[in-house]
Amino acid sequence: MSSSERLRLMRPRDFKGPIQPMRVAVLSRYIRYVEAVGAPVERLLARSGISAVLLGNPMALVRQESATRFIDLAGRCLGTEHLGVQVGLALMLDDLGPYGQMLYRSITLHEYMRKGIGCYDAMVTGQRIWLTAHGEELRFNVANLGQTGETAYQTEMETLVPCLERCKEAAGPDWSPRVISLGHRTRTTLPDVELFDGSRILNGTGETYFTLPRTLLERRFPKVGDCEQVTDNSGCGLDHPLPNDLSGMVRVQIESFLRQGTYQVDAIAESLAISKRSLQRLLAEQGLSYSQMLAEARQRLAIDWLENTDKTVGEIAFDLGYTDSSNFSRAFRREVGLTPQAFRGSSENG
Repeated sequence: MSSSERLRLMRPRDFKGPIQPMRVAVLSRYIRYVEAVGAPVERLLARSGISAVLLGNPMALVRQESATRFIDLAGRCLGTEHLGVQVGLALMLDDLGPYGQMLYRSITLHEYMRKGIGCYDAMVTGQRIWLTAHGEELRFNVANLGQTGETAYQTEMETLVPCLERCKEAAGPDWSPRVISLGHRTRTTLPDVELFDGSRILNGTGETYFTLPRTLLERRFPKVGDCEQVTDNSGCGLDHPLPNDLSGMVRVQIESFLRQGTYQVDAIAESLAISKRSLQRLLAEQGLSYSQMLAEARQRLAIDWLENTDKTVGEIAFDLGYTDSSNFSRAFRREVGLTPQAFRGSSENG
């Protein structure tokens, strides 16, 4: 990477207050679209403080302010205020990692909405989605928290459009929402696509939503995904909200990187756009160390894999970065009180 593309580092004080993270899977949709249309992705990422080590790791975290900076820069680079609409139209549910795989397995629109809204705070902290009732009509609402203007419009529409497409998929091609409301007043009209045909577009209302009849929730999707990767929320990061502090972010990063076969502190620090020395100092101020947090993450993953997969002890040891299975077995027994084999046996019998 050239000097002009050097990663923009965060200041240590940026990590001392509440942090708003989001899953890399959410940002990856923008990255893929921007790359596909020929924009200078590496330069935009570096200027936004987003490391390339995050790419390909959908359940890792990126700071929302960095993601927002990338989206803003990308929109300006491409000369469009409708980047969010374009990205939303290009979205495939698989792009969202385990979250998307879970949604893809929904049988009815009601199940899709329930799962999507219920687990959304495990994907994004700076945006909220919810349904409200208005007589026989519902509204699917999207709102960014503490953010307004064009960038908020981009991210709200990028969330709204795929959900609108799923509603249309369940309802049939002749259905359109009665109203689509744009919270931000746009300078130009929405892209001329079939998805918006037949709807009344309200521009600059301060609220982003589309309407749908209550009866639509019971409609079944004509095709239900058969992916088996996600059978419930456990073990994939969807069973609890995202953290809002540095130590919580580091825990998520370590676990997501371990699942990808990486555990070095340098990679974790770079993923947070902070120097290794600053990261270690900030953790020490909280009475924590990277080595301690790595050991805890290894133990959590080892227990998960022993209970829920058929990986051998040797495979688990390798995936967790141990030099051999003996070292893994000793470390596991020291923390849990049983060897990995004995723990797996007790879990199967229990």
